[in-house]
Amino acid sequence: MLIIEFQFPGGRFHATPWGRNVNEGEAEWPPSPFRLARAIIDVWKRKRNDWPESRLIPILKVLSSPARFLLPSTSFAHTRSYLSSNERDFLKKQLIFDPFIVIERSAKVLMGFDSNLSGESTQDIANLLADLNYFGRSESWVSIKVAGESPNIEWNCIPVSSETSDKQGKMVRVACLLSPEDYDKLSHRPSGSWLEAICLTTKDLLEEGWSDPPALEWKNYSMHRQPSEALARKRPFQARFRCAKYALSSGVLPRIQETASFAERIRGHLMGIHKKIKNQDPRLVSPIFSGKDADGNPLKGHRHAFYLPLDEDGDGRLDHLLVYSGEPFDESELLALDRLRSVWQPNRLPDVNLVLVNLSADYHEEVSRQWISATPFITARHYRKGRGIFEEWLTNEIMKECSFHGLPEPAEVEWIPHTMHTPHAVHWFEFIRGHKETIPPHGYGCVLTFDKPVRGPFTIGSGCHFGLGLFIPNHGFPARTISEQNSLEGSRIN
Repeated sequence: MLIIEFQFPGGRFHATPWGRNVNEGEAEWPPSPFRLARAIIDVWKRKRNDWPESRLIPILKVLSSPARFLLPSTSFAHTRSYLSSNERDFLKKQLIFDPFIVIERSAKVLMGFDSNLSGESTQDIANLLADLNYFGRSESWVSIKVAGESPNIEWNCIPVSSETSDKQGKMVRVACLLSPEDYDKLSHRPSGSWLEAICLTTKDLLEEGWSDPPALEWKNYSMHRQPSEALARKRPFQARFRCAKYALSSGVLPRIQETASFAERIRGHLMGIHKKIKNQDPRLVSPIFSGKDADGNPLKGHRHAFYLPLDEDGDGRLDHLLVYSGEPFDESELLALDRLRSVWQPNRLPDVNLVLVNLSADYHEEVSRQWISATPFITARHYRKGRGIFEEWLTNEIMKECSFHGLPEPAEVEWIPHTMHTPHAVHWFEFIRGHKETIPPHGYGCVLTFDKPVRGPFTIGSGCHFGLGLFIPNHGFPARTISEQNSLEGSRIN
């Protein structure tokens, strides 16, 4: 048996399955013998072109024998890029997906063939493989060699006949190399040789009307242990991600006044995505996303998801989104976060596209002693007579909310009438602070100064899970004191 060992030093295998478009978001796995055969031919033509065909044919014949695989644990990932469409309008760009398989750099992939090579041909294939520095796309750096035989290899991806089904394994189609004997039996084949048929380009195939390369044979394989699933069964999920950050893009980005309504739409859409992942069972929708238990009761303790739309460039439009939780996301929740790619806008405005730019264990991105309101703080309780002076009561509410969220007590609270980080002041009453059918509660803004640096951003107060009560670092904003306002009652009305 010939056994070939692959390692991917870059931790990625980039290859689009035969017959699929790169933008379909599919990645080839396992690596196909047909791709290996063409890669070896490429090395032969470029680096060993003094070799006669007679030295290559025995190698390719072995690669056309039945193959089997030993596959390590992997996961699927992709990148998204907006590339130029070569039009006069430079804003017209095409979204391109680049799917790939993520694999540990030290992991080994074994591909075994039932036939074997003679001593001279074994050295020939070893030389060819040594000259192969990438496999699939050029990003797929590879270290590949002939491995020694071992009787104890437990192959976990093996061929099965088309008439049988393996209920225990996942069925995958693998592009294999048609043997020269089976190629000669084809009723319709190119006029050239078997080797020439392997070398046909995409242009040749299209001109001759082939749907698949004539030397390619699709075979069904049973992957007995789906790598990612096997890893999950062996040990609990260890990627302790609690925060997903997105960049927003749209012809018209939402205004900061729409923070709460935009966050609510994100929550509803994310719950819908997770419901599809859970086979449309509403009982299995993540309580981290919904903020409710199985009986529909609101969760306590602020351990479920916060949806924080952000205006990072300070232009008055939302340009980023943080979705973070006190508890780490599980695998299905991370899958839902990955599939969160757009959300609608009211009033016939264009959809907002979301590009996942970061997954992290901590949502705290900045440290500062002084934090300023970016969205209105709304009290969880109502003020009434008997609760003391309003200003003191409101300051006390801030203190309580800080303690509820694990923040230290502010050393100073200074009230401001409107946003300070935007080019034009936005008063707190301009923000959406409730549903249409309800009277919106009053909103307030302030500057919080702590004795020691505090990590953030953070939200406190009613509606904090939807971006209200958001505080960002005060980088020199000219905060106005309460004495510059007509009265505190005036700021309440505003």
